[in-house]
Amino acid sequence: MATTRKWSEEQREEVVELRKSGVSWAKISKQTGIPKGTCIGFWKESAKDDDLPAKSETVMARVLKLVPNPRLMLIYFDDREGVARCVKRPQDNRPPKSQVLVKKVEDDLYRIV
Repeated sequence: MATTRKWSEEQREEVVELRKSGVSWAKISKQTGIPKGTCIGFWKESAKDDDLPAKSETVMARVLKLVPNPRLMLIYFDDREGVARCVKRPQDNRPPKSQVLVKKVEDDLYRIV
């Protein structure tokens, strides 16, 4: 039977701060001595506290152009500058300037909702 470990609040906060600063899960685990899965659990718990930004929300974007990769297309937003990549199904070829509802996955990567 597995034993349960109690981690201090300071250790939990250290994991969250390291992750906010962009450190990988493997490095956080090695540095703190806390298992990777436990670190991820601490991160998810902290997200429930609403002190972290919402994971992702849906936004309206427009298709800029299709790219050679059939799973991607370039999109842009009317209200801000810049271009982002969007994951799509290979058969979902929308014409340029058409509106799409997307959800953020990573920094410059979105997916169609």
